[in-house]
Amino acid sequence: MLVSGNTVQAQEPQYPAYDTAAEELGDIQRVIDATLPDIETMLKKKGTFRPFATVILLNDSIADIDVKDSAKSYTEDDLKEELSIDALKGAYKAIVIFSAGRTTDPSDGKETKAITVFAEHTNDDFAYLFYYPYTITARREVIFGESFGDFAPQVMFKP
Repeated sequence: MLVSGNTVQAQEPQYPAYDTAAEELGDIQRVIDATLPDIETMLKKKGTFRPFATVILLNDSIADIDVKDSAKSYTEDDLKEELSIDALKGAYKAIVIFSAGRTTDPSDGKETKAITVFAEHTNDDFAYLFYYPYTITARREVIFGESFGDFAPQVMFKP
């Protein structure tokens, strides 16, 4: 809210509400759906994974991004910096970065392991931030909790 003198004015939200029918969100969901089975396999084998990116190219195909120096462990910020170069040249329709970390689950307020998904679409002026909480059982089964999300400032498609 903004207060001007004695008048209280409603402030516009910084980001729009999720439009689950939006083409942009549909594109991002397509990448997440295609990638989560691979992440689940990595979690079963190693218990974690290094950050990586998957993109939608201009022809609508999904492509994994190969890291040039596989000996180096790239952070999410490293990937954002590297991918922004081609994003600004118009090479991608969408970029989705996956990483493993910890977050607070809003359903119970407890800290939990989660797959973090940072996604940007060329048609949006903001980024999507999704969390997929999970636990790994003693039998190496991955059990996912309820996902949740938010918006974030756009980084890679912004000059």
